Amino acid sequence: MSLTHYSRNAYYRNPYGAVPCDTAVLLRCDYTDYNCVPVLYFRYEAFDCCKTFSFEPDKTILRDGIFTVEFNLDSTVFHDAGVYFYWFSAKNGERTNDFQITVYEKQLTVPDWFLNSIIYQVFPDRFYKAADKRAVPKPNSFLYSDWNDIPMYIKDNKQRIARWEFFGGNLKGIKEKLEYIKNLGADTVYINPIFEARSNHRYDTADYHMVDSLLGGDEAFCELVYEMKTENMHVILDGVFNHTGKCSKYFSDCKNENSPYKDWYCFKEDGTYDCWWGVDDLPSINKSCQSFAEFVADSEDSVVRYWSRKGIDGWRLDVADELSDVLLQKIRSAAEKEIDEPVIIGEVWENASNKMSYGQRKMYFTKPELHTHTNYVFRDSLVDFFKGKASGYDTAEVFENIKETYPKHNFYAQVNMTGSHDVERLMSLMLDITKNDRRLARDLIKCYSLIQFTSVGVPLVYYGDETCLEGGKDPDNRRTYPWGKEDIDMVMWFTELAAMRKSLTTLVTGDAEYFGDSDGNVFAMLRYSEDISGGDAFYLTICDRFGRGREFLDTCIKNLSRNIEKIKEKSYIIVKEAGGYGLLVSFS
Repeated sequence: MSLTHYSRNAYYRNPYGAVPCDTAVLLRCDYTDYNCVPVLYFRYEAFDCCKTFSFEPDKTILRDGIFTVEFNLDSTVFHDAGVYFYWFSAKNGERTNDFQITVYEKQLTVPDWFLNSIIYQVFPDRFYKAADKRAVPKPNSFLYSDWNDIPMYIKDNKQRIARWEFFGGNLKGIKEKLEYIKNLGADTVYINPIFEARSNHRYDTADYHMVDSLLGGDEAFCELVYEMKTENMHVILDGVFNHTGKCSKYFSDCKNENSPYKDWYCFKEDGTYDCWWGVDDLPSINKSCQSFAEFVADSEDSVVRYWSRKGIDGWRLDVADELSDVLLQKIRSAAEKEIDEPVIIGEVWENASNKMSYGQRKMYFTKPELHTHTNYVFRDSLVDFFKGKASGYDTAEVFENIKETYPKHNFYAQVNMTGSHDVERLMSLMLDITKNDRRLARDLIKCYSLIQFTSVGVPLVYYGDETCLEGGKDPDNRRTYPWGKEDIDMVMWFTELAAMRKSLTTLVTGDAEYFGDSDGNVFAMLRYSEDISGGDAFYLTICDRFGRGREFLDTCIKNLSRNIEKIKEKSYIIVKEAGGYGLLVSFS
């Protein structure tokens, strides 16, 4: 190929990565055919807008027999927030791949407290059941008699849930286990939905202004928040604003011809209605409905402002891809009216910088919408690497691409998860990889979490993952926490990782580079802080998916470091070892 552009090299693109609006950018491209001078093309996308434009070169440079065209793009080119895809094309039909420049509004930031946090995710019905007289059982449901039973769905002949089952975990239970969570090293608790609902997962909201009775109600919630504030801990609630429950006060009232909620939903002539992924228990909200937007975010007593005044620190937004950009901006604005430094986390399963949804380019990071997202890309990439479906080079490229396309503050705020209520448990995946060898599966979790806690982003531990709780697909991934039967060694491992992360500033604020090695079966990540107080700091996390041990990893480190200018003349010591699969080393 005669056209060459390296988007991560400062000579070819300056500045690197995402940029704020009104930033001047320099782009260069090499070419070898003098008669085919490349032209620079752009495709700008934001919301449902898409436009293409081009530039002729400002000048041509000849060096070492290679021609280079230069494009000096002034700040007016990138005046509007959005995603700018660009490529170089010559008259002979040759063109480069597409590259991305993310352009975001200048004032956008992420709260410092969040960047320094460690999150523990709780599925309230399955975490801990405390004695609480305020916790009122639901009609037409049942409680498991044994906390350690395996959850199951009770379905009718049409495969619908016939009766919801509960273990009875409640908010007082979370309050009584705050010391455990804090000792684990977590200072932020993200709680799956707590509002009144019919189901045990509570994503079928029945009343947005009422805490579920089985959880202990509003009083139990206020007590939990008060206790967390006393312990200098943060709480994030789950906001479900794409759909409600079929049995909600809102949808049920639509039987009334004059119901104020009728415009919330999309009813068809035959009496059916739009619902989330065809689940009729979850009627979808009409995305253009202004009264719903006012109910959720616009008014003083809106859902977001009402609960934000109760002392929470932010929201995790369920299926953020389904919410309009306008509503996302209103939710963030509403939270900011009540919380000093709120954080808005979106459920997004892909690269959040360039997400397309319903034909629109989402503006998650370019407008004041999301601070961060649930980083399934991180989890899926590492699991694919362990499975051998992706090489170390492939994995490194995924992480480098995210670094290049995310605004820096969003990059450092990624929520890197062990798992969630929507995916198979990490332990079950590792047991599958190791053919049910529990010792090796535990070591793989140690390696995964070593990468997680040394990566750019905010670590999230899904309750029970720290003790190797197993679980397949929903509802098996929502088993109860095994109190009294914990894997103490693994709990201590996660505790040590959290303490290490909090003590080593470089692991929170340092830059990152990613590498593959040894035929693609090794993945490595360098974290570094230069010219900080006390001198430079360099930490290399390295993982061998075959688990060939310390001696093999030592050899890989030496081979890698010879080719990394920052560390090639330095010696190193082992800081943390994850079985035979991974090492964290410090260079000095």
